[in-house]
Amino acid sequence: MDSTMNYWLFIVTQKKSDGRTFAADAVLNQRLADKFWGLGERTPNRRHLQKGDRAIFYVGTGFSTFAACVTLSSEAFELSEEQKDKYGHGLDFYRAEYGVTLDDIQLWEPPRLVKEVIPSLRFIENKQNWGAYFQGGVRQLSEDDFRAITENRAIAAVQISKTEDAIISESQFALEAHLEEFIDKNWKHIDFGANLTKYQVDDQGGRQFPAGPWSIDFLCVDKANDDLVVIELKRGKSSDSTVGQVLRYIGWVEENVAKAGQQVRGIIIAQEADDALRYAVKGLKNVNVLTYKVDFRLSPFKSGKSLTQDTSRARGSE
Repeated sequence: MDSTMNYWLFIVTQKKSDGRTFAADAVLNQRLADKFWGLGERTPNRRHLQKGDRAIFYVGTGFSTFAACVTLSSEAFELSEEQKDKYGHGLDFYRAEYGVTLDDIQLWEPPRLVKEVIPSLRFIENKQNWGAYFQGGVRQLSEDDFRAITENRAIAAVQISKTEDAIISESQFALEAHLEEFIDKNWKHIDFGANLTKYQVDDQGGRQFPAGPWSIDFLCVDKANDDLVVIELKRGKSSDSTVGQVLRYIGWVEENVAKAGQQVRGIIIAQEADDALRYAVKGLKNVNVLTYKVDFRLSPFKSGKSLTQDTSRARGSE
C-alpha cells in the first residue's frame, strides 16, 4: 500500500433531528448512496483527510459492527449552497458544512462484529471499556488496524520486553483497567486541582479523544482560564513512556485543537510517583502528577441469629 495513504474510521450512530430518529444503518445507507460523508467544521481530523485515503464505517447504537469500506475521492472541502441542498435531502440533519466524496464502496454482508476484532486492534488500549473509542466522527487508524478489520484476521500481539520499570502485577493491572471508567463516572466528585470539564466538539467527547493515530485518555477544559488539559493515566507503562506520551499529546493538541493564545498543559494520574516519574517531570512546568489510592475496607458480617432459627420463627408466625 502507498506509504502516504492514511486510514480512517468513520463513526455512524443513531441521531434525533427534525422531529424524528435517524437509525445508524439508515444514515450509512443514505450516505453511501450519495457517495458522500458529511463533516462539521470542528470534526477532529477533518483537515487531515486526503484524496486516496481509505476509510471504514463503524455503525453503533444497537449494531456495533464494521459495515463498509471506502476510498476517499476528495480531500475534505467546504460545501457550496448547491451542494448543501443536494446532499441535505431537504433535512437539517443531512445538511453539512464540510464533507468528502466516496468511491470504491464496499458494503459488507454480513458486517463484521466489533467484539470479534477488538483483541487485534492496537488503538483500543483498554479492551474492557472499548466503547469509549467509538464516539465522535472521525478517528485515524494504523495500517495494521485497518488490515485487521478489512482482512478479518488477527494481528500478532506486540511483545514488550519486561524492563524493571515496566513490570506490573496482574492485580494492579486489573485495578487500573477500571480506573478510566471510575474517573469518567465520578468526574464531579474528583479533585483535579482545578475545575475541569471534559472537552466536547460535535459528537466527540473528551474521553479517548482522537489525536491523530493515538487516543488521549481525557481531554479537558479548565473553566477558570480556558486552558486545555490533557489527562493521561499511567496504566502499566514506564514513567518515561508516560511522560513522553503526555508531551506528544500536548504538542498535538496545541497544533490541532487549541485556539490562538489558548494554553495546553498535562496531568498524569498514577498510583504512585516513583523516582523515575518525579525526575522526568521535574523540569516540566506544564505537566503535573496526581496520585490516587484505593480505600478498600472489609466490615464484619453480623448475622445475629442463625438462618435456621429465623426461618423456623418466620414459618411459625404464618
